[in-house]
Amino acid sequence: MIRVRLLLVTLALLLCPWLQAQPASESLEREARAASRSGKFREAAVKFEQSAAASSDARRRGRLRMQAAYATLNGGNAKAARETLHAAFADDPSLEIVEQLYTPEFRELWNDVKAEVARAIPPALPDLAELKRACEEKIRDGRFAEVVYDLGNYPQDKLDRDAWALLAQAYEKAGRSDQAALARRRALGEPVPIVPLPAPAPVTATLPGAAATPTDLLSFGREALNRGDAATAQAAANRVVEVEPTSSEGYRLLGDSYSARGEKALADAMWRQSLRLNERNEGTLLALADLSLDAKEFDEALGFLKRAVEVNPRNADRLTTLGRKARTEGDLKTARQVFAVAAEALPKDVAVLAEYGAVLFQSGDVDAALDPLMRAAAEAPDRAPVRASLAAALRKKNSLKEAEREYREALRTDPSWNPALKGLGALLLSTGRPAEAIEPFRTALVAQPSDVDSRVGLARAQRLSGDVEGAAGTLKDFVSGSDASILNEAGAVAYTQKSWAEAAAFFEKALAADPALAQATANRDRAAAAAKLVASLASKAEAPSAIVSPLKR
Repeated sequence: MIRVRLLLVTLALLLCPWLQAQPASESLEREARAASRSGKFREAAVKFEQSAAASSDARRRGRLRMQAAYATLNGGNAKAARETLHAAFADDPSLEIVEQLYTPEFRELWNDVKAEVARAIPPALPDLAELKRACEEKIRDGRFAEVVYDLGNYPQDKLDRDAWALLAQAYEKAGRSDQAALARRRALGEPVPIVPLPAPAPVTATLPGAAATPTDLLSFGREALNRGDAATAQAAANRVVEVEPTSSEGYRLLGDSYSARGEKALADAMWRQSLRLNERNEGTLLALADLSLDAKEFDEALGFLKRAVEVNPRNADRLTTLGRKARTEGDLKTARQVFAVAAEALPKDVAVLAEYGAVLFQSGDVDAALDPLMRAAAEAPDRAPVRASLAAALRKKNSLKEAEREYREALRTDPSWNPALKGLGALLLSTGRPAEAIEPFRTALVAQPSDVDSRVGLARAQRLSGDVEGAAGTLKDFVSGSDASILNEAGAVAYTQKSWAEAAAFFEKALAADPALAQATANRDRAAAAAKLVASLASKAEAPSAIVSPLKR
Protein backbone atom coordinates (compact mmCIF):
# COMPACT_ATOMS: atom_id res chain seq x y z
CA MET A 1 0.00 0.00 0.00
CA ILE A 2 2.92 2.35 0.61
CA ARG A 3 4.01 1.86 -3.01
CA VAL A 4 0.49 2.67 -4.15
CA ARG A 5 0.43 5.89 -2.15
CA LEU A 6 3.82 6.97 -3.49
CA LEU A 7 2.63 6.34 -7.01
CA LEU A 8 -0.50 8.40 -6.44
CA VAL A 9 1.56 11.29 -5.11
CA THR A 10 3.80 11.10 -8.18
CA LEU A 11 0.78 11.19 -10.47
CA ALA A 12 -0.68 14.15 -8.60
CA LEU A 13 2.44 16.20 -9.25
CA LEU A 14 2.40 15.70 -13.02
CA LEU A 15 2.00 18.81 -15.15
CA CYS A 16 -0.16 19.47 -18.19
CA PRO A 17 0.87 21.36 -21.37
CA TRP A 18 0.84 25.08 -21.86
CA LEU A 19 -1.52 25.87 -24.70
CA GLN A 20 -1.71 29.26 -26.28
CA ALA A 21 -5.40 30.01 -25.99
CA GLN A 22 -7.44 31.41 -28.85
CA PRO A 23 -10.57 33.57 -28.51
CA ALA A 24 -13.89 31.95 -29.27
CA SER A 25 -14.14 33.80 -32.56
CA GLU A 26 -10.82 32.44 -33.78
CA SER A 27 -11.75 28.92 -32.71
CA LEU A 28 -14.98 29.14 -34.70
CA GLU A 29 -13.05 30.50 -37.68
CA ARG A 30 -10.75 27.47 -37.62
CA GLU A 31 -13.76 25.16 -37.55
CA ALA A 32 -15.29 27.07 -40.47
CA ARG A 33 -12.15 26.76 -42.58
CA ALA A 34 -11.90 23.06 -41.81
CA ALA A 35 -15.51 22.57 -42.90
CA SER A 36 -14.91 24.58 -46.08
CA ARG A 37 -11.86 22.49 -46.98
CA SER A 38 -14.00 19.36 -46.53
CA GLY A 39 -16.66 20.71 -48.89
CA LYS A 40 -19.18 21.24 -46.07
CA PHE A 41 -20.09 24.72 -47.28
CA ARG A 42 -23.34 25.19 -45.37
CA GLU A 43 -21.65 24.27 -42.11
CA ALA A 44 -18.74 26.56 -42.99
CA ALA A 45 -21.10 29.46 -43.67
CA VAL A 46 -22.78 29.02 -40.28
CA LYS A 47 -19.43 28.82 -38.49
CA PHE A 48 -18.07 31.92 -40.26
CA GLU A 49 -21.22 33.83 -39.29
CA GLN A 50 -20.92 32.65 -35.66
CA SER A 51 -17.26 33.68 -35.64
CA ALA A 52 -18.22 37.12 -36.96
CA ALA A 53 -20.92 37.52 -34.31
CA ALA A 54 -18.39 36.64 -31.59
CA SER A 55 -15.88 39.25 -32.77
CA SER A 56 -15.79 42.79 -31.41
CA ASP A 57 -13.70 44.12 -34.31
CA ALA A 58 -15.79 45.50 -37.18
CA ARG A 59 -13.14 44.90 -39.86
CA ARG A 60 -12.73 41.29 -38.74
CA ARG A 61 -16.52 40.81 -38.77
CA GLY A 62 -16.64 42.13 -42.32
CA ARG A 63 -13.93 39.73 -43.49
CA LEU A 64 -15.56 36.76 -41.77
CA ARG A 65 -18.98 37.55 -43.25
CA MET A 66 -17.37 37.84 -46.67
CA GLN A 67 -16.03 34.30 -46.16
CA ALA A 68 -19.51 33.22 -45.04
CA ALA A 69 -20.92 34.66 -48.27
CA TYR A 70 -18.34 32.75 -50.32
CA ALA A 71 -19.21 29.50 -48.56
CA THR A 72 -22.93 30.21 -49.01
CA LEU A 73 -22.48 30.75 -52.74
CA ASN A 74 -20.45 27.56 -53.02
CA GLY A 75 -23.29 25.83 -51.22
CA GLY A 76 -25.68 26.89 -53.99
CA ASN A 77 -27.58 29.78 -52.36
CA ALA A 78 -26.76 32.91 -54.38
CA LYS A 79 -29.55 35.01 -52.82
CA ALA A 80 -28.35 34.38 -49.26
CA ALA A 81 -24.75 34.99 -50.35
CA ARG A 82 -25.74 38.43 -51.69
CA GLU A 83 -27.48 39.31 -48.41
CA THR A 84 -24.45 38.17 -46.41
CA LEU A 85 -22.13 40.27 -48.56
CA HIS A 86 -24.30 43.32 -47.88
CA ALA A 87 -23.91 42.61 -44.14
CA ALA A 88 -20.13 42.32 -44.62
CA PHE A 89 -19.99 45.76 -46.25
CA ALA A 90 -22.14 47.16 -43.45
CA ASP A 91 -19.43 46.02 -41.00
CA ASP A 92 -16.53 47.29 -43.12
CA PRO A 93 -17.35 49.58 -46.07
CA SER A 94 -13.68 49.47 -47.16
CA LEU A 95 -13.68 45.68 -47.48
CA GLU A 96 -11.56 44.36 -50.35
CA ILE A 97 -10.62 40.92 -51.71
CA VAL A 98 -7.78 39.45 -53.74
CA GLU A 99 -9.92 38.50 -56.72
CA GLN A 100 -7.56 35.81 -58.02
CA LEU A 101 -8.31 33.71 -54.93
CA TYR A 102 -12.03 33.40 -55.66
CA THR A 103 -14.23 31.82 -58.31
CA PRO A 104 -15.53 33.89 -61.25
CA GLU A 105 -19.08 33.54 -59.90
CA PHE A 106 -18.09 35.05 -56.56
CA ARG A 107 -16.07 37.82 -58.20
CA GLU A 108 -19.11 38.78 -60.26
CA LEU A 109 -21.34 38.77 -57.18
CA TRP A 110 -18.72 40.74 -55.23
CA ASN A 111 -18.51 43.48 -57.86
CA ASP A 112 -22.33 43.68 -58.12
CA VAL A 113 -22.80 44.09 -54.38
CA LYS A 114 -19.89 46.52 -54.09
CA ALA A 115 -21.49 48.70 -56.79
CA GLU A 116 -24.88 48.53 -55.03
CA VAL A 117 -23.29 49.58 -51.74
CA ALA A 118 -21.43 52.44 -53.41
CA ARG A 119 -24.67 53.75 -54.94
CA ALA A 120 -26.46 53.52 -51.60
CA ILE A 121 -23.81 55.38 -49.59
CA PRO A 122 -23.68 59.14 -50.12
CA PRO A 123 -20.19 60.46 -50.77
CA ALA A 124 -18.45 61.48 -47.59
CA LEU A 125 -17.73 65.15 -47.03
CA PRO A 126 -14.07 66.15 -47.23
CA ASP A 127 -12.39 66.48 -43.84
CA LEU A 128 -12.98 70.09 -42.83
CA ALA A 129 -9.63 70.50 -41.05
CA GLU A 130 -7.74 69.28 -44.11
CA LEU A 131 -9.93 71.39 -46.41
CA LYS A 132 -9.15 74.50 -44.37
CA ARG A 133 -5.43 73.74 -44.49
CA ALA A 134 -5.58 73.41 -48.27
CA CYS A 135 -7.62 76.62 -48.59
CA GLU A 136 -5.04 78.53 -46.53
CA GLU A 137 -2.36 77.40 -48.96
CA LYS A 138 -4.51 78.38 -51.95
CA ILE A 139 -5.11 81.84 -50.52
CA ARG A 140 -1.35 82.28 -50.05
CA ASP A 141 -0.92 81.20 -53.68
CA GLY A 142 -3.62 83.61 -54.86
CA ARG A 143 -6.02 80.81 -55.90
CA PHE A 144 -9.09 82.58 -54.55
CA ALA A 145 -11.58 81.10 -57.03
CA GLU A 146 -10.67 77.60 -55.86
CA VAL A 147 -11.32 78.54 -52.22
CA VAL A 148 -14.72 80.00 -53.15
CA TYR A 149 -15.54 76.80 -55.01
CA ASP A 150 -14.33 74.47 -52.22
CA LEU A 151 -15.90 76.23 -49.23
CA GLY A 152 -18.86 77.75 -51.08
CA ASN A 153 -20.07 74.28 -52.01
CA TYR A 154 -19.52 72.79 -48.53
CA PRO A 155 -22.71 72.43 -46.39
CA GLN A 156 -23.10 75.73 -44.59
CA ASP A 157 -24.19 74.18 -41.33
CA LYS A 158 -20.91 72.21 -41.23
CA LEU A 159 -18.59 75.21 -41.62
CA ASP A 160 -16.96 76.54 -38.44
CA ARG A 161 -15.90 80.13 -37.79
CA ASP A 162 -12.40 79.64 -39.21
CA ALA A 163 -13.86 78.24 -42.44
CA TRP A 164 -16.24 81.19 -42.75
CA ALA A 165 -13.31 83.57 -42.21
CA LEU A 166 -11.35 81.91 -45.00
CA LEU A 167 -14.38 82.05 -47.29
CA ALA A 168 -14.88 85.73 -46.48
CA GLN A 169 -11.24 86.41 -47.32
CA ALA A 170 -11.53 84.55 -50.64
CA TYR A 171 -14.74 86.38 -51.58
CA GLU A 172 -13.11 89.71 -50.76
CA LYS A 173 -10.05 88.94 -52.85
CA ALA A 174 -12.27 87.79 -55.70
CA GLY A 175 -14.12 91.14 -55.65
CA ARG A 176 -17.41 89.80 -54.30
CA SER A 177 -17.90 92.16 -51.35
CA ASP A 178 -21.55 91.31 -50.59
CA GLN A 179 -20.82 87.62 -50.15
CA ALA A 180 -17.65 88.51 -48.20
CA ALA A 181 -19.68 90.61 -45.74
CA LEU A 182 -22.16 87.78 -45.15
CA ALA A 183 -19.36 85.28 -44.62
CA ARG A 184 -17.61 87.63 -42.15
CA ARG A 185 -20.79 87.91 -40.08
CA ARG A 186 -20.96 84.12 -39.90
CA ALA A 187 -17.27 84.03 -38.92
CA LEU A 188 -18.03 86.40 -36.02
CA GLY A 189 -20.84 84.15 -34.84
CA GLU A 190 -23.65 86.58 -35.58
CA PRO A 191 -27.14 85.03 -35.86
CA VAL A 192 -27.38 85.23 -39.63
CA PRO A 193 -30.11 83.01 -41.17
CA ILE A 194 -28.74 80.15 -43.18
CA VAL A 195 -29.51 80.96 -46.79
CA PRO A 196 -27.85 79.50 -49.82
CA LEU A 197 -24.76 81.48 -50.69
CA PRO A 198 -24.50 82.43 -54.35
CA ALA A 199 -22.77 79.67 -56.21
CA PRO A 200 -19.41 80.47 -57.74
CA ALA A 201 -19.96 82.32 -60.96
CA PRO A 202 -19.90 79.98 -63.93
CA VAL A 203 -16.71 80.24 -65.91
CA THR A 204 -16.95 80.22 -69.64
CA ALA A 205 -14.53 78.34 -71.82
CA THR A 206 -12.97 81.67 -72.80
CA LEU A 207 -9.62 82.06 -71.09
CA PRO A 208 -8.77 85.21 -69.11
CA GLY A 209 -7.30 88.06 -71.10
CA ALA A 210 -3.67 88.68 -71.94
CA ALA A 211 -3.17 90.59 -68.69
CA ALA A 212 -3.94 87.50 -66.62
CA THR A 213 -1.05 86.29 -64.45
CA PRO A 214 0.00 82.62 -64.20
CA THR A 215 -1.68 82.55 -60.78
CA ASP A 216 -4.97 83.77 -62.32
CA LEU A 217 -4.71 81.14 -65.05
CA LEU A 218 -3.99 78.36 -62.56
CA SER A 219 -7.02 79.34 -60.45
CA PHE A 220 -9.16 79.49 -63.56
CA GLY A 221 -7.90 76.09 -64.73
CA ARG A 222 -8.37 74.44 -61.32
CA GLU A 223 -11.94 75.72 -61.09
CA ALA A 224 -12.63 74.38 -64.59
CA LEU A 225 -11.17 71.00 -63.64
CA ASN A 226 -13.29 70.88 -60.47
CA ARG A 227 -16.37 71.37 -62.70
CA GLY A 228 -15.24 68.47 -64.89
CA ASP A 229 -14.18 70.72 -67.79
CA ALA A 230 -10.80 69.11 -68.48
CA ALA A 231 -10.44 70.73 -71.91
CA THR A 232 -10.67 74.27 -70.51
CA ALA A 233 -8.30 73.33 -67.67
CA GLN A 234 -5.81 72.01 -70.21
CA ALA A 235 -6.02 75.21 -72.25
CA ALA A 236 -5.37 77.29 -69.12
CA ALA A 237 -2.42 75.09 -68.19
CA ASN A 238 -0.93 75.47 -71.67
CA ARG A 239 -1.14 79.24 -71.30
CA VAL A 240 0.61 79.02 -67.92
CA VAL A 241 3.60 77.08 -69.26
CA GLU A 242 3.79 79.44 -72.26
CA VAL A 243 3.99 82.45 -69.96
CA GLU A 244 6.14 80.73 -67.32
CA PRO A 245 7.97 77.68 -68.74
CA THR A 246 9.40 76.76 -65.33
CA SER A 247 6.01 76.55 -63.61
CA SER A 248 5.79 73.23 -61.79
CA GLU A 249 2.12 73.92 -61.01
CA GLY A 250 1.42 74.59 -64.67
CA TYR A 251 2.73 71.18 -65.68
CA ARG A 252 0.91 69.61 -62.75
CA LEU A 253 -2.37 71.10 -63.98
CA LEU A 254 -1.58 69.80 -67.46
CA GLY A 255 -1.03 66.32 -66.00
CA ASP A 256 -4.25 66.53 -64.01
CA SER A 257 -6.14 67.59 -67.15
CA TYR A 258 -4.76 64.75 -69.26
CA SER A 259 -5.51 62.30 -66.44
CA ALA A 260 -9.12 63.49 -66.24
CA ARG A 261 -9.42 62.75 -69.96
CA GLY A 262 -7.98 59.26 -69.51
CA GLU A 263 -4.68 60.01 -71.27
CA LYS A 264 -2.42 58.42 -68.66
CA ALA A 265 0.81 58.42 -70.67
CA LEU A 266 0.61 62.16 -71.32
CA ALA A 267 -0.40 62.78 -67.71
CA ASP A 268 2.66 60.83 -66.55
CA ALA A 269 4.96 62.89 -68.79
CA MET A 270 3.52 66.22 -67.57
CA TRP A 271 3.69 65.23 -63.90
CA ARG A 272 7.31 64.11 -64.24
CA GLN A 273 8.17 67.45 -65.82
CA SER A 274 6.38 69.19 -62.93
CA LEU A 275 8.52 67.19 -60.50
CA ARG A 276 11.73 68.05 -62.32
CA LEU A 277 10.88 71.72 -61.89
CA ASN A 278 9.96 71.31 -58.21
CA GLU A 279 10.91 68.03 -56.56
CA ARG A 280 8.82 68.95 -53.49
CA ASN A 281 5.54 69.49 -55.34
CA GLU A 282 3.24 67.57 -52.99
CA GLY A 283 0.30 67.29 -55.35
CA THR A 284 2.49 65.99 -58.17
CA LEU A 285 4.15 63.41 -55.92
CA LEU A 286 0.76 62.08 -54.83
CA ALA A 287 -0.53 61.99 -58.41
CA LEU A 288 2.51 60.02 -59.58
CA ALA A 289 2.15 57.66 -56.61
CA ASP A 290 -1.47 56.92 -57.53
CA LEU A 291 -0.52 56.43 -61.18
CA SER A 292 2.28 54.02 -60.22
CA LEU A 293 -0.03 52.02 -57.97
CA ASP A 294 -2.56 51.71 -60.79
CA ALA A 295 0.24 50.44 -63.05
CA LYS A 296 1.35 47.92 -60.35
CA GLU A 297 4.75 49.66 -60.14
CA PHE A 298 4.84 49.27 -56.40
CA ASP A 299 8.45 50.25 -55.65
CA GLU A 300 8.17 53.48 -57.61
CA ALA A 301 4.86 54.31 -55.90
CA LEU A 302 6.48 53.89 -52.48
CA GLY A 303 9.30 56.21 -53.53
CA PHE A 304 6.84 58.95 -54.49
CA LEU A 305 4.81 58.44 -51.30
CA LYS A 306 7.93 58.60 -49.14
CA ARG A 307 8.88 61.95 -50.68
CA ALA A 308 5.31 63.21 -50.22
CA VAL A 309 5.47 62.30 -46.52
CA GLU A 310 8.78 64.13 -46.15
CA VAL A 311 7.13 67.21 -47.68
CA ASN A 312 3.99 66.89 -45.55
CA PRO A 313 3.81 64.31 -42.71
CA ARG A 314 0.02 64.24 -43.06
CA ASN A 315 0.53 62.07 -46.13
CA ALA A 316 1.75 59.26 -43.88
CA ASP A 317 -1.88 58.13 -43.73
CA ARG A 318 -1.62 57.07 -47.36
CA LEU A 319 1.35 54.84 -46.57
CA THR A 320 -0.08 53.34 -43.39
CA THR A 321 -3.44 52.67 -45.06
CA LEU A 322 -1.64 50.83 -47.84
CA GLY A 323 0.38 48.83 -45.31
CA ARG A 324 -2.64 47.96 -43.18
CA LYS A 325 -4.55 46.77 -46.20
CA ALA A 326 -1.69 44.45 -47.16
CA ARG A 327 -1.43 43.22 -43.56
CA THR A 328 -5.17 42.53 -43.36
CA GLU A 329 -4.95 40.50 -46.56
CA GLY A 330 -2.07 38.47 -45.11
CA ASP A 331 0.54 39.99 -47.44
CA LEU A 332 3.17 40.60 -44.76
CA LYS A 333 5.95 41.04 -47.30
CA THR A 334 4.23 44.06 -48.82
CA ALA A 335 3.16 45.40 -45.41
CA ARG A 336 6.74 45.16 -44.21
CA GLN A 337 8.00 47.01 -47.29
CA VAL A 338 5.44 49.80 -46.88
CA PHE A 339 6.06 50.35 -43.17
CA ALA A 340 9.82 50.31 -43.71
CA VAL A 341 9.38 53.27 -46.07
CA ALA A 342 7.03 55.02 -43.62
CA ALA A 343 9.50 54.55 -40.74
CA GLU A 344 12.33 55.90 -42.87
CA ALA A 345 10.29 58.97 -43.84
CA LEU A 346 9.11 59.56 -40.25
CA PRO A 347 11.89 58.20 -38.00
CA LYS A 348 10.36 59.68 -34.84
CA ASP A 349 6.68 58.88 -35.42
CA VAL A 350 5.71 56.57 -32.57
CA ALA A 351 2.61 55.13 -34.26
CA VAL A 352 4.51 54.30 -37.46
CA LEU A 353 7.44 52.77 -35.57
CA ALA A 354 5.16 50.68 -33.35
CA GLU A 355 3.16 49.36 -36.29
CA TYR A 356 6.33 48.61 -38.27
CA GLY A 357 7.62 46.63 -35.29
CA ALA A 358 4.32 44.75 -35.04
CA VAL A 359 4.49 43.78 -38.73
CA LEU A 360 8.09 42.55 -38.34
CA PHE A 361 7.11 40.58 -35.24
CA GLN A 362 4.13 39.05 -37.01
CA SER A 363 6.33 38.02 -39.94
CA GLY A 364 8.65 36.19 -37.54
CA ASP A 365 11.64 38.57 -37.71
CA VAL A 366 11.92 39.31 -33.99
CA ASP A 367 15.46 40.67 -34.21
CA ALA A 368 14.40 43.28 -36.77
CA ALA A 369 11.23 44.13 -34.78
CA LEU A 370 13.23 45.14 -31.73
CA ASP A 371 14.81 48.18 -33.40
CA PRO A 372 11.62 50.14 -34.30
CA LEU A 373 9.93 49.05 -31.06
CA MET A 374 12.87 50.30 -28.97
CA ARG A 375 12.90 53.56 -30.91
CA ALA A 376 9.15 53.95 -30.33
CA ALA A 377 9.60 53.27 -26.60
CA ALA A 378 12.38 55.85 -26.44
CA GLU A 379 10.13 58.45 -28.09
CA ALA A 380 7.09 57.59 -25.94
CA PRO A 381 8.26 55.97 -22.69
CA ASP A 382 4.86 56.44 -21.05
CA ARG A 383 2.80 54.76 -23.76
CA ALA A 384 1.68 51.35 -22.45
CA PRO A 385 0.90 49.69 -25.83
CA VAL A 386 4.41 50.48 -27.08
CA ARG A 387 6.12 49.12 -23.96
CA ALA A 388 3.94 46.00 -24.01
CA SER A 389 4.76 45.34 -27.67
CA LEU A 390 8.46 45.70 -26.94
CA ALA A 391 8.07 43.32 -23.99
CA ALA A 392 6.40 40.72 -26.22
CA ALA A 393 9.29 40.90 -28.70
CA LEU A 394 11.88 40.61 -25.91
CA ARG A 395 10.02 37.63 -24.47
CA LYS A 396 9.99 35.96 -27.89
CA LYS A 397 13.75 36.65 -28.04
CA ASN A 398 14.02 34.90 -24.65
CA SER A 399 15.33 38.08 -23.02
CA LEU A 400 13.06 37.42 -20.07
CA LYS A 401 14.46 39.91 -17.54
CA GLU A 402 14.21 42.75 -20.06
CA ALA A 403 10.73 41.60 -21.09
CA GLU A 404 9.52 41.56 -17.49
CA ARG A 405 10.89 45.08 -16.98
CA GLU A 406 9.03 46.36 -20.05
CA TYR A 407 5.76 44.66 -19.01
CA ARG A 408 6.01 46.28 -15.58
CA GLU A 409 6.80 49.67 -17.15
CA ALA A 410 3.71 49.34 -19.32
CA LEU A 411 1.59 48.56 -16.26
CA ARG A 412 3.14 51.41 -14.32
CA THR A 413 1.82 53.71 -17.05
CA ASP A 414 -1.53 51.94 -17.44
CA PRO A 415 -2.30 49.31 -14.77
CA SER A 416 -5.32 48.08 -16.75
CA TRP A 417 -3.57 47.41 -20.09
CA ASN A 418 -4.68 43.85 -20.77
CA PRO A 419 -1.94 42.75 -23.20
CA ALA A 420 0.66 43.73 -20.58
CA LEU A 421 -1.25 41.97 -17.78
CA LYS A 422 -1.57 38.74 -19.76
CA GLY A 423 1.98 38.95 -21.09
CA LEU A 424 3.42 39.43 -17.62
CA GLY A 425 1.31 36.57 -16.25
CA ALA A 426 2.49 34.23 -19.01
CA LEU A 427 6.11 35.24 -18.44
CA LEU A 428 5.85 34.62 -14.69
CA LEU A 429 4.37 31.19 -15.37
CA SER A 430 7.14 30.32 -17.83
CA THR A 431 9.80 31.30 -15.26
CA GLY A 432 8.31 29.14 -12.48
CA ARG A 433 6.53 31.85 -10.49
CA PRO A 434 2.87 30.83 -10.70
CA ALA A 435 1.89 32.47 -7.40
CA GLU A 436 3.05 35.87 -8.75
CA ALA A 437 1.16 35.26 -12.01
CA ILE A 438 -2.22 35.00 -10.27
CA GLU A 439 -2.73 38.73 -9.71
CA PRO A 440 -2.04 39.98 -13.28
CA PHE A 441 -4.24 37.26 -14.75
CA ARG A 442 -7.00 37.98 -12.21
CA THR A 443 -6.88 41.73 -12.98
CA ALA A 444 -7.07 41.03 -16.71
CA LEU A 445 -10.03 38.69 -16.23
CA VAL A 446 -11.96 41.19 -14.12
CA ALA A 447 -11.55 43.75 -16.90
CA GLN A 448 -12.56 41.27 -19.64
CA PRO A 449 -14.52 38.33 -18.15
CA SER A 450 -14.97 36.75 -21.60
CA ASP A 451 -11.24 36.63 -22.36
CA VAL A 452 -10.21 32.97 -22.61
CA ASP A 453 -6.47 33.67 -22.35
CA SER A 454 -6.91 35.36 -18.98
CA ARG A 455 -9.21 32.65 -17.60
CA VAL A 456 -6.94 29.77 -18.62
CA GLY A 457 -3.86 31.66 -17.41
CA LEU A 458 -5.45 32.34 -14.00
CA ALA A 459 -6.56 28.70 -13.61
CA ARG A 460 -3.10 27.44 -14.53
CA ALA A 461 -1.40 29.87 -12.13
CA GLN A 462 -3.74 28.78 -9.33
CA ARG A 463 -3.18 25.08 -10.04
CA LEU A 464 0.60 25.31 -10.23
CA SER A 465 0.75 27.40 -7.05
CA GLY A 466 -1.25 24.73 -5.16
CA ASP A 467 -4.72 26.30 -5.21
CA VAL A 468 -6.35 23.47 -7.17
CA GLU A 469 -9.82 24.21 -5.80
CA GLY A 470 -9.46 27.83 -6.90
CA ALA A 471 -8.44 26.70 -10.37
CA ALA A 472 -11.48 24.41 -10.58
CA GLY A 473 -13.71 27.30 -9.52
CA THR A 474 -12.22 29.59 -12.18
CA LEU A 475 -13.12 27.05 -14.88
CA LYS A 476 -16.33 25.62 -13.41
CA ASP A 477 -18.87 27.61 -15.43
CA PHE A 478 -17.00 27.27 -18.72
CA VAL A 479 -16.18 23.56 -19.11
CA SER A 480 -19.50 22.88 -20.82
CA GLY A 481 -18.36 24.86 -23.85
CA SER A 482 -16.17 23.82 -26.76
CA ASP A 483 -13.03 25.88 -26.23
CA ALA A 484 -10.09 23.48 -26.45
CA SER A 485 -7.80 25.50 -24.17
CA ILE A 486 -10.35 25.62 -21.32
CA LEU A 487 -11.11 21.91 -21.65
CA ASN A 488 -7.40 21.11 -21.73
CA GLU A 489 -6.75 23.06 -18.53
CA ALA A 490 -9.82 21.51 -16.90
CA GLY A 491 -8.26 18.11 -17.69
CA ALA A 492 -5.05 19.22 -15.98
CA VAL A 493 -6.98 20.33 -12.89
CA ALA A 494 -8.87 17.03 -12.72
CA TYR A 495 -5.56 15.20 -13.17
CA THR A 496 -4.06 17.11 -10.23
CA GLN A 497 -7.14 16.20 -8.18
CA LYS A 498 -6.47 12.51 -8.98
CA SER A 499 -9.72 12.28 -10.95
CA TRP A 500 -8.03 10.32 -13.73
CA ALA A 501 -11.12 9.26 -15.65
CA GLU A 502 -12.57 12.80 -15.53
CA ALA A 503 -9.24 14.17 -16.74
CA ALA A 504 -9.21 11.74 -19.66
CA ALA A 505 -12.76 12.80 -20.56
CA PHE A 506 -11.79 16.50 -20.57
CA PHE A 507 -8.76 15.80 -22.75
CA GLU A 508 -10.99 13.85 -25.13
CA LYS A 509 -13.35 16.85 -25.40
CA ALA A 510 -10.42 19.19 -25.98
CA LEU A 511 -9.24 16.95 -28.81
CA ALA A 512 -12.73 16.92 -30.32
CA ALA A 513 -12.84 20.73 -30.17
CA ASP A 514 -9.42 21.04 -31.84
CA PRO A 515 -8.23 17.84 -33.59
CA ALA A 516 -4.92 19.53 -34.38
CA LEU A 517 -4.06 19.75 -30.68
CA ALA A 518 -1.44 16.99 -30.50
CA GLN A 519 -0.81 17.51 -26.77
CA ALA A 520 -4.43 16.66 -26.01
CA THR A 521 -3.98 13.26 -27.62
CA ALA A 522 -0.87 12.51 -25.56
CA ASN A 523 -2.46 13.80 -22.36
CA ARG A 524 -5.67 11.85 -22.92
CA ASP A 525 -3.66 8.66 -23.34
CA ARG A 526 -1.63 9.34 -20.19
CA ALA A 527 -4.74 10.17 -18.16
CA ALA A 528 -6.49 7.05 -19.42
CA ALA A 529 -3.40 4.98 -18.57
CA ALA A 530 -3.32 6.51 -15.09
CA ALA A 531 -7.00 5.71 -14.56
CA LYS A 532 -6.45 2.15 -15.73
CA LEU A 533 -3.40 1.77 -13.50
CA VAL A 534 -5.18 3.04 -10.41
CA ALA A 535 -8.12 0.72 -11.09
CA SER A 536 -5.70 -2.18 -11.48
CA LEU A 537 -3.87 -1.29 -8.27
CA ALA A 538 -7.12 -1.13 -6.37
CA SER A 539 -8.01 -4.66 -7.48
CA LYS A 540 -4.68 -6.23 -6.57
CA ALA A 541 -3.06 -6.83 -3.25
CA GLU A 542 0.33 -5.74 -4.55
CA ALA A 543 0.94 -2.89 -7.00
CA PRO A 544 2.89 -3.75 -10.15
CA SER A 545 6.08 -1.90 -10.96
CA ALA A 546 4.87 0.83 -13.33
CA ILE A 547 5.73 4.39 -14.14
CA VAL A 548 3.26 6.78 -15.77
CA SER A 549 4.91 9.47 -17.91
CA PRO A 550 4.18 13.10 -17.05
CA LEU A 551 1.77 15.14 -19.13
CA LYS A 552 3.32 17.10 -21.98
CA ARG A 553 3.72 20.81 -21.35
